[in-house]
Amino acid sequence: MGVITVSKEEERRIERLRKELRVTTKSGLIRIALTTLERRTEEERLRRAVEESVRLCATADKRENFGLRSAGAARRSVFSPKT
Repeated sequence: MGVITVSKEEERRIERLRKELRVTTKSGLIRIALTTLERRTEEERLRRAVEESVRLCATADKRENFGLRSAGAARRSVFSPKT
């Protein structure tokens, strides 16, 4: 891989973060950053998949509960004593 051009401000941020994390090289800092970004991206992908699954299940549950509610009301009226 070749040289990556960064601004003076980005260079300052890289150096500050490298020292704070006690990473000896800039390439080591980039490896850590890539690993962190990959992990965060995977977690976000999983979160979206779980949210979608919950949304789909909630819709199905609402339909099922509506059907059970109707069935429950009918059963109650059959078994409740007439007044």
